[in-house]
Amino acid sequence: MQILAEGVGSWDGTTITNPSNPMRRDTQIVRPNGYLVVQIELDNPGVWAFHCHVAWHISEGMNINILEQPAAIANEVELPYVMAQTCRDWAAWTGNNVVPQIDSGL
Repeated sequence: MQILAEGVGSWDGTTITNPSNPMRRDTQIVRPNGYLVVQIELDNPGVWAFHCHVAWHISEGMNINILEQPAAIANEVELPYVMAQTCRDWAAWTGNNVVPQIDSGL
């Protein structure tokens, strides 16, 4: 993964400015109204959460789900029947019960 923060160089939309000196930490500070450019290799099909480690940040909407290679997922992954049944059971239960949850659960 390559990351370029505001004010640290330039990005032309394709090439990372300094690929020989990648990010060394798993955290980045983004100034108010700033931005962060992230370049990842899309070589692992799935849905991946890209988020902060602070649970209430996720509840505030500071989370991104990256859908990587959706066609490969549709062609190669078959969801087990139990998954769909679990969703139906949850929908039936929550239709008659209040869920005692105040955040996203992540």
